[in-house]
Amino acid sequence: MTEHTRRTVLKAAGASTLAVAVAGCTGGDDDEGNGDENGDDADEFEIDPDTKIVLEGYASGWNGLEPEAIDGETNPTLVLEEGGEYTMEWVNGQSMAHDLQIWDDADEVVDELSTEEVGSEGEGATLEFTASSEMVTYVCSLHAGNQIGDLVVE
Repeated sequence: MTEHTRRTVLKAAGASTLAVAVAGCTGGDDDEGNGDENGDDADEFEIDPDTKIVLEGYASGWNGLEPEAIDGETNPTLVLEEGGEYTMEWVNGQSMAHDLQIWDDADEVVDELSTEEVGSEGEGATLEFTASSEMVTYVCSLHAGNQIGDLVVE
């Protein structure tokens, strides 16, 4: 099992545990309302080449800003076109250090696609890249447990 797969399984297990704990605390036995929170991870958003992708970084996750389809989505799954040119920009949403890296399935940085750490709220950095099939996640290496989203390159 790769590290990425292990983290995904652990993340899902943690969400399930949290849902059970919340249901127990509220006294309800029907947790259908939690589906929206967990459903965000299942949504895929096709991004056309030459589209600027903008994310806002928080230790709790990446918040989608642009394009409009990902606005408000947490850690949106981005579907990219292989060979397409993309710009991924991120803005720091809190006064805490973040970076942005693109990883392969072994959790290694692809083609040195990594920004510097930025710790000031409102500042950020940009990556420009050609989408390739080895790209599987975009991640803040400082908060990889929560601040990670999937890339699907077709």
